[in-house]
This record gives sequence, C-alpha cells and structure tokens, in this order.
Amino acid sequence: MEAKEHKRHQKKQSGPQAEKKKRRKQGAETEKDERKRNPKAFAVQSAVRMARTFHRAQDIKAKKHHIPLVDRTPLEPPPVVVVVVGPPKVGKSTLIRCLIKNFTRQKLSDICGPITIVSGNWVGAKH
Repeated sequence: MEAKEHKRHQKKQSGPQAEKKKRRKQGAETEKDERKRNPKAFAVQSAVRMARTFHRAQDIKAKKHHIPLVDRTPLEPPPVVVVVVGPPKVGKSTLIRCLIKNFTRQKLSDICGPITIVSGNWVGAKH
C-alpha cells in the first residue's frame, strides 16, 4: 500500500476575513484612522460615569498596596484557664478548695459560680 499525500491547507487570501487579518497585522494604525473618521464614537459620553470609573479604578489600585497590619498582641500573656469537670462525688469541690487554700491562704466554705485567682505580686481570691 502506498501512502497517499494530502494537500496542504492554503490560507484564504481574499475576502473580508483575509482583509481584516491583514489590517490586524499592520498594527495600531487602523485604530488611529477610526478615531479620525468618527471622533464622536470615541468621545466621553458621560462625565459622571467617567469620573465614577476613574475613582473605582483608583480604589482598586489602592487596595492592592500592602498596608502593614498593627501588631495587636497584648504585652502580657493571657491568663491560664483551668476547668474542673467530672461526675458527682469524685472530689471536684475538694480539689478547688485545696487549690484556693494553697494560693490564697484563705478558707472557702461553699463554691458557687466561676472563681478567679490572681497570683503574682498581689494575691487574692474572688468568687
């Protein structure tokens, strides 16, 4: 069997599409010609709309600039939070009473609600 040769594709060299491609190859000269021929088509239609699009473009450009974020980390680290959980009658209240007595040297009779212990230079207990 012999290999059959196919004809190569020939580009269209006449007609409106070919002329359009030729014009596109020539470059930006056609754009200048169009502006000269019909200046009203390229004029500003609405000054308000033009201003709005200009301001929008400026806003978008400003958003792209990197603005350094302010470091909002506190100077002192946050306090340690301890939660005591468990089933009834296992010693949760006893543990809390012992911790309070150890840190504050005060006796706490009944525990109701959250308890804050501040230890450091000033020692105290609030409930």
